[in-house]
Amino acid sequence: MSNKVVKVIIADDHALFADGLEQIVGKLPNFEVLAKVNNGKLLIQRLNVLLPDLILMDLNMPYLNGLEAAEMIKKHRPGIKIIIISMYCDNRILDILKQKEIDAFIIKDSTAPILKQAILDVLEGKQVFISPSSEKKAINKLFTDTFEDLFKLGAREIEIIKLIRDGKSTKQIAYDLELSIYTIETHRKNIYRKLGIQGTAELINFANKHNL
Repeated sequence: MSNKVVKVIIADDHALFADGLEQIVGKLPNFEVLAKVNNGKLLIQRLNVLLPDLILMDLNMPYLNGLEAAEMIKKHRPGIKIIIISMYCDNRILDILKQKEIDAFIIKDSTAPILKQAILDVLEGKQVFISPSSEKKAINKLFTDTFEDLFKLGAREIEIIKLIRDGKSTKQIAYDLELSIYTIETHRKNIYRKLGIQGTAELINFANKHNL
């Protein structure tokens, strides 16, 4: 690589993980983190004024998920390299990412050296898809079975659970998601019914127990 400064944006709704990525990137020579954002919608907005060479992005983000954001970026700004870093992975996800011409996928519990090497490989024009171990596949299957098959929770409901866990009121959630208060209240009732719980405290305990 040349001495050109590589400009990076980090998109992840977990602040501690985003901070960790920033530290790893900061230790690479001639790299600069332009911004950190916590949702896909904000990422797209930042690209109106910033021009990164590389985006490190989670799949599971509010407002606009990582796959949707990555597809939009590749359509309108194909020169930007994208590395997806996520806990959720199976062959179906990898196939979709490859079809969308995403540059790399790394499982979220990979080590810093693996991430650094993936970044360097991607900037050289390589595709990097690091599949999870069989143990990680089992964990992902358990996650899918639990939330889709057992609890029957949809993506919007999981998003609302996360916002409730973060301490947001029904009014705030409605504003953030650009939905009516009535719609959010209906979602909350459906979530309580599906999970067999009553009240916010039990819902937060559920979210923490399942690492939402």
